[in-house]
Amino acid sequence: MKGFLKAMLVMSAFLYAPVAIAAENWVEVTVNSVGDRILIDQNSIQRNNNEVRYWEYQDKRQSRNATTDVVGDQPVYGMMIYRSVDCVSGSSRMQRLVLFNQNREVIRRINYEDSGGVSQPMTGSSTETVTQYVCGLQ
Repeated sequence: MKGFLKAMLVMSAFLYAPVAIAAENWVEVTVNSVGDRILIDQNSIQRNNNEVRYWEYQDKRQSRNATTDVVGDQPVYGMMIYRSVDCVSGSSRMQRLVLFNQNREVIRRINYEDSGGVSQPMTGSSTETVTQYVCGLQ
């Protein structure tokens, strides 16, 4: 299963990355309170002044249901997110989203680009941990 997950992540990253990625380097950054693992592809991290863009993968321990207009009634077990983060304010914007089912098959791909809402992570959240991680890398 790990090999299949890795292949899916690499394939999706190539399909959605703004530039070709030479090799993937997924690193687990945190595990949240319900056991979901959050990983970052360190090789996807791109810096432009105070902005950082990167691929994140959320491996869901239990299914999470997204809104029905996004995936119908299919449970979501994984999400690959391309984010942009303002490291000064800590705010982030979801640029692209790939949703996976229990068999790690793609349910849906969404390209938000600049229409994705800007959000501020809650203090102590896994999103805040990830933001601090990508902004702290030099």
